[in-house]
Amino acid sequence: MTTPNSRQSARELVDKIARDHGYLSPEKLKQLDALGPEFRREIEEAFLKKDLLIGSSVLTLAKNLYTSKARFVFELLQNADDNKYTRAVASSSVPYVSFSVYPDRIIVDCNEDGFTDENLTAICSVGKSSKTATRGYIGEKGIGFKSVFMVASKVHIQSGAFSFSFRHKTGESGMGMISPVWEDTSAQLQPPMTQLTLYLHDTGDANTLATIRESIRKQFEELQETFLLFMNNLKQVHVSFYNEVRQQTSITTYSIDRPRANYAILRRSKIANGTTSEDVKHFHVTTREAMDLAKNDNRIYLQAELTARAYSKSQVTLAFPLSEDSIPIIEPQDLFVFLPVRPVGFNFLIQADFVTDANRQDIVQDSPRNAGLLAGVADAFVKAILQFCEHDTLKFQWMKYLPDKNATGWRNPWLSLVNGIANRLSTTPVLYDRNGFSRRLIGDICLLRDDGFDENGDPLFHDNPKQIVSQLYRVDDLHLLKDYGLRYATSSEIFGWVENDIGRGDLSRIRSPKTSEDWHIRTARLLNKIFMKWRRLGHHVKLKRLELIPIQDGTWVSASQLVYFARVNKIAIPPDIHLRLVLESVTDSERLILFRNLGVKWADASLIRKEILELYPNQGAPPSIESSKRHLEFLYLTEAMTRDDDLPYENLTIHDNDGTVHEPFKEYIYIGNDELYGALELFRETDPGPNPGDGAPGHPALFVNEKYFEKLPISIKKKPWIDWFYNRLCVDKCVMFYDDNLEEVGRYLQKYRPEKFLGALLAFYTYTPTRDMSNLVDYVRGSKVLCRGNRHVLLTEAYFPTQELERRVERFVGQDVPFPWLWLDIETTPDAIPPEWKPFLTLLKVGSPSTDLSFALDMLKSSLDAFPAKVAPSDIEKLFELYDHIHDRYWDSGSRASAQENIRKVFSERKCIYIPRPGSGHTWAFPHDCVWDAPQVMVTKFALKRLYGTCFCKDHGECPHFVPFFCSTLGITECTWQIYVEELKALQASGCDNIDTITTIYKAIGSLQPETIDQEGIKNAFENDNLIYIPSDDGPAWHKISHCVWSKAAKLRGKVSLNDEYEDLEDLFVHFLGIKPVDLPMAIDELKATGDRIFASVSEVKESIWTVNSLLSFPDSTPPKPSTIAKSSIFHIRNPNGSVTRGNPSDEFFIIDRESLQQYFKAKVKLLDFTLDEVVRLRPFFEWMRLNNRCLSHCVKHITSFPGDGASPISNPNRQIRDRAYSLLRIAYHFNSPRARSKRNLESLYQILRTLQICEADGISSELQLSQDGVLHTVESSKTTLHINEDHSGLKIYIPRDEDDQEYMFTKFLPRRLFEWMMRHPTTQISENIPIDGVNALRDVLLAPRSRIAAALEDNGIVRVDVKDMDEDIPSPEPPTLARRVADSVSEIATTEHEDAEQEIVGTPISSVQSSPIRSQSAFASSRSGSHGLLRPTPTEEYRSTPPPPSPVPTLATPTRNTTHDPRYVAVLDKVITAARRRTLPSHGSFDMSQMYANLPNVGDSVDLGLRSSSQIERDCKVGAAGELYVFELLSHLFSGRLPSRFYRQNWKSNVRHYVTVHPEYADMEPWSGRETSDITYLDFDGFLTDMFIDKGYLSRDEWKGKYPEYFIEIKATTMSCDRPFYMSKAQYRRMGENVLTANNRTKIYVIFRVYNLGQDNMGLRVYFDPESLRLSGQLDFTAETWSVVPTNVN
Repeated sequence: MTTPNSRQSARELVDKIARDHGYLSPEKLKQLDALGPEFRREIEEAFLKKDLLIGSSVLTLAKNLYTSKARFVFELLQNADDNKYTRAVASSSVPYVSFSVYPDRIIVDCNEDGFTDENLTAICSVGKSSKTATRGYIGEKGIGFKSVFMVASKVHIQSGAFSFSFRHKTGESGMGMISPVWEDTSAQLQPPMTQLTLYLHDTGDANTLATIRESIRKQFEELQETFLLFMNNLKQVHVSFYNEVRQQTSITTYSIDRPRANYAILRRSKIANGTTSEDVKHFHVTTREAMDLAKNDNRIYLQAELTARAYSKSQVTLAFPLSEDSIPIIEPQDLFVFLPVRPVGFNFLIQADFVTDANRQDIVQDSPRNAGLLAGVADAFVKAILQFCEHDTLKFQWMKYLPDKNATGWRNPWLSLVNGIANRLSTTPVLYDRNGFSRRLIGDICLLRDDGFDENGDPLFHDNPKQIVSQLYRVDDLHLLKDYGLRYATSSEIFGWVENDIGRGDLSRIRSPKTSEDWHIRTARLLNKIFMKWRRLGHHVKLKRLELIPIQDGTWVSASQLVYFARVNKIAIPPDIHLRLVLESVTDSERLILFRNLGVKWADASLIRKEILELYPNQGAPPSIESSKRHLEFLYLTEAMTRDDDLPYENLTIHDNDGTVHEPFKEYIYIGNDELYGALELFRETDPGPNPGDGAPGHPALFVNEKYFEKLPISIKKKPWIDWFYNRLCVDKCVMFYDDNLEEVGRYLQKYRPEKFLGALLAFYTYTPTRDMSNLVDYVRGSKVLCRGNRHVLLTEAYFPTQELERRVERFVGQDVPFPWLWLDIETTPDAIPPEWKPFLTLLKVGSPSTDLSFALDMLKSSLDAFPAKVAPSDIEKLFELYDHIHDRYWDSGSRASAQENIRKVFSERKCIYIPRPGSGHTWAFPHDCVWDAPQVMVTKFALKRLYGTCFCKDHGECPHFVPFFCSTLGITECTWQIYVEELKALQASGCDNIDTITTIYKAIGSLQPETIDQEGIKNAFENDNLIYIPSDDGPAWHKISHCVWSKAAKLRGKVSLNDEYEDLEDLFVHFLGIKPVDLPMAIDELKATGDRIFASVSEVKESIWTVNSLLSFPDSTPPKPSTIAKSSIFHIRNPNGSVTRGNPSDEFFIIDRESLQQYFKAKVKLLDFTLDEVVRLRPFFEWMRLNNRCLSHCVKHITSFPGDGASPISNPNRQIRDRAYSLLRIAYHFNSPRARSKRNLESLYQILRTLQICEADGISSELQLSQDGVLHTVESSKTTLHINEDHSGLKIYIPRDEDDQEYMFTKFLPRRLFEWMMRHPTTQISENIPIDGVNALRDVLLAPRSRIAAALEDNGIVRVDVKDMDEDIPSPEPPTLARRVADSVSEIATTEHEDAEQEIVGTPISSVQSSPIRSQSAFASSRSGSHGLLRPTPTEEYRSTPPPPSPVPTLATPTRNTTHDPRYVAVLDKVITAARRRTLPSHGSFDMSQMYANLPNVGDSVDLGLRSSSQIERDCKVGAAGELYVFELLSHLFSGRLPSRFYRQNWKSNVRHYVTVHPEYADMEPWSGRETSDITYLDFDGFLTDMFIDKGYLSRDEWKGKYPEYFIEIKATTMSCDRPFYMSKAQYRRMGENVLTANNRTKIYVIFRVYNLGQDNMGLRVYFDPESLRLSGQLDFTAETWSVVPTNVN
């Protein structure tokens, strides 16, 4: 082989071949275009004619190319396999070929040695090849490599120095397929490497091109890894597919590994779509060369090949699929003729150079070459079998590859192959015998059937193992050889084996005692089959002569002597009678059938019975226990088979447990069984112990030997063996209580076995029911019997336990409570007294209750006896169910009077009424110790309703189901006035100082009907016994009526006032008991007298002042003039030096109403000695004394100043107020401002207001001035303030630059200071009166959104002014205010909850220049939703004439303090959660506990919510969030455990819910950021919530059962009582009206949950269902515009 050493020499060879072919490439032909198209056409025609003349073979090839069935992929694979790989092997590389399939080309890479000159010459010719035609596949009709032009129009080959291409298109002559064209390339291939690039057809018909692409895909898909089995050199094939953008979409690798001879491993791995799959196959490969073959008619041979007859030899290859463990895999395999053809019915692959038909679907049937190849295949198969026989496992499994000769589908030529395999196997030793050392012919060895083997799988007779096939073959596999000559052993062969065995003497397996029973059974089964076969042939006599019968004496005999079977109807014959019997141990049916076939007889039962009875009476030694038992068993079992019932059994003897022989017909003897009441159990000695029956000494008795009962014979006709002893042998069945042994046996059992006493009596009664039992009945009824719990009770007081009675006791008393149940040895309690007990107990007249009521009262006694000291709720529940049960039995009784008498008798003889104590304690009481109802827990009586209601009544403490029993049946009454009087005496005697407890008694007396009270009697009791309690630290606490007064003020000297303690009991004390009231004149006189006393203490004077103040607080009071005490020293005045002196109202002093002002001036001026808190509370007194003008806030002048430097217009334009100038002008005109008293002044003022500027600056200073006793005291104020300046440039207001300070100035000071400026004369600077209504009106205008300014003016009654409104000409930005931003998204919480906040006590301030009274913050001003405003909601004065509606609570407001560390608020939330989880929804229209809680005194806003230092906004948000939490927890608790219908946090859709995240249980809850429609929404998809509202009475069951509406729940919370108004936004009011419940609306329900007394112990809930309907019906009272809502009837 010559390989070009340079690219130049390679090109010269290529060009030479092209020139020799007279070939011009298309590029060169294109150069002829310069000479004209006609010239080029003539040249092309000339070349075509030349090709036609010299290239007929090429033309034929080109023509056949497109009709050929050749597959180019396999052509290329075969070419690759024919290549040399010496260089790859030398470098330890695997010979491979790879295909890279692109949409427009296929690139083939192969690491062969490279192209040679000879390769190029061969590929450029037709009908020639560089490979030998006889060696393998060279293509169809010489097409070979040229098949690539079926899919490609150009093929480029690069190998070593070569780089050339072939080109051919449809319709061309074909010379392009053999004429190479050199192509220069810069690409260098790493040797060894040859690369072919197939440029796919891209012109022509679209369908044809699609068919070509489909053909390419199909050929690669049909590629199987098995083709590598028949390749000589190629070890790996790679196929990769790429898409249009050159991205690889899949890669498949086929590889073969040959680790040892005749063994191959094939692998196919594929990576596609990100997943990898791999398939591994194992094969045994055998090759053989077929000889003397005829030529292949499809091939073209070279002359040298014909001369050498190279075609006469061809290699045949067979491949047998295996598992990895070398186990044959049996499945149809393909026939290969170098390429896969099809499966032809064999389980192994066949590869041979067959002659195939035109479509390559099968081989040609009548081809001589094929016949020779098939013979070679048969030879190769036998060769493979012999190879298998040398393999450890395949030697016993190779027959699985055999073709099934009986298959119906065999046709020639494949039938000839099957027969050829069979013929060759018949002459080849391929099977191993039992010895396993050598192989034998199939016909020289036999197969045993299943019945020829013993239990170990060995032949029954193994004298000649060479005759039997090896046991290592599977039976199923050997069956495959039946059609190939394998046979079963014959009967004659088996008979010979038996004869030989018997003749071996002691070595015989048949007679050996070591031979297993299973072996004998199998041998008998085998011989029985031979016997039946030979009987038909007359040869069975041979078997009868064999000594095959074992008998009882241990010998083996034939049937020529009389032999009996050892059984009669399967009953064993006793062996000690004189008959020849088959060995008794032989029981198998197969052996017995064999013996019967051999001539053994059956004995008659009567013969055996007579033989047995003749052995008795014993003449000599009695039979052994074993013989006796066999005798008795045979007599028992055969008794029904004969008619000899008159045979004498009286002579029979039996053995006792000591082995002594007794005659049962003459002695008392028992069977020692395990019956509960058998003699053995009753008379046995028992071990000492704590249980009944322990320590019994035992009682003498005779018992039948236990061996008689060790293996009981099968009963005959339902007559048990033991009963046969009782009935036929006269053995005693039970202990007999005859008159002569009643005392002895009875006393023993009562004393030592009391638990068995009644059962033994029952057994005796059952066994002898006709005997006279009178003596026995008298004896037993007077005896104590054992009951459960090891108690001994008179039989007449005990009960027989039944399920019904036990259920009653378990239900009403308890499962483990002692009850006089009879002790019975029964595992389960019967439904009723069992039939076996019923007659016996009836005879004794015991066991059953006389009446249900008597049984119920007995249960009560047992319950009280065992009632635990520490009770559980279940104990109490059972007791009260028993009370109900007793009452029900009373109601069901025929004579209720008698029944009531019996019940009251039991309750009067023993304390039976349960009284709970705090914790888990309790006590018991008689009926006369109790009353039914009382207002509280009492000392002298037990109030049952209160005690029971708080403990376990399920109906909110009403306990209506208890009333009939305790009140009617037991006669317990309600409280009377005498009982209350005795209760007061008891409280007095016990030193009780609990005012609430005592007040409750007073209220209870006041609630009694007057006609039920002896008024004189109760007055005398209160007067004589001092029954009026007033708490006191320095005197007696209990007083007579005559020592008391009724005063709305504090106490008077010598009298105690009841008003403070018993404000709600005026009717009782004043109108019923006659206590005199105290009025205002009396209190003023008392104050004057105290002030005039020189040595009156400070506390006495202040006490008197408080008395007058409290009476002045009443709106109906008409006080006299204060002049009567003007000169009295009623005030204590604190001097600057700290000393305190007394003075009268005319002395100079100031009143503290501001803490900060007190700190400024306390060391400079005299102050009234009252704290700020006291001053606030004493407001009525100071107003009456006309001392309001003494307050510091009204006497201190506030002087502000600003130097004028550094000011700038306010940075926030929204805080300019000149766009409200016209509204401010109207206010000035309305309140008669000195600046607005003429038309000209009005216009001037309007111009000033329209040009008003608000500036921000630093350096605004202020000082405070206060004058006393002619001395002016001045201090510098540290508080931030504002300054108003008016000059020729206009009006300017200076405020601090700090944002928070600005906010405070606008909300706190600006309205008053601006109004003061308006009321100040512009010339004299004298301020007019400053009415507070004016300040309020101005504040409303500043706060109101522009769209609501008119409403603000209207609400304040401001008159109009005759000046044109030009405010609209002033541009003013109007962004949404905070109030606007949150008005529609936040629940509005009533600000009336803050009505007790710090209040303003001053009326009209003192006029002063640049002065501004300091005011305290109280409530929030109005900011109606739906428009824009100038400022945030700001404080307003509490003394305003009409309180404003509450402001919406802005959820976006920043809290004024860190709520995360607020333990007081967390504690409130704890209380809310705990309360909600214990409560349920209140019922509609009925009394419930929540309403009772509501009626308890509430502490209002004094409850510590941790909000005192919070801003108003934050406080409202927290109250609202806590109320929502209460409802959410309550609903969640009600839904607990009801999956999937649960409340989730997603149902809570309120913008304030994030306030509760300070609580640990809600720390992970995210704020609600969605649109808020209601605080809680819930779609009741399973109707659970609707059913709950139906049960509570809110919805009609007929209308709403089965409905699944959506709920919109609005929560309104307050710390005050339920009757406080709550507020609704217009959006809520609108939604309420849209969701009114009508006949057409059953899908949406709007509900208001009113939470009141929030955070307090009496926290409660009211539900207003469909509030629009409640409004229309008048049940809810709505106030227009503010939408404050008040329930018209809270109770």
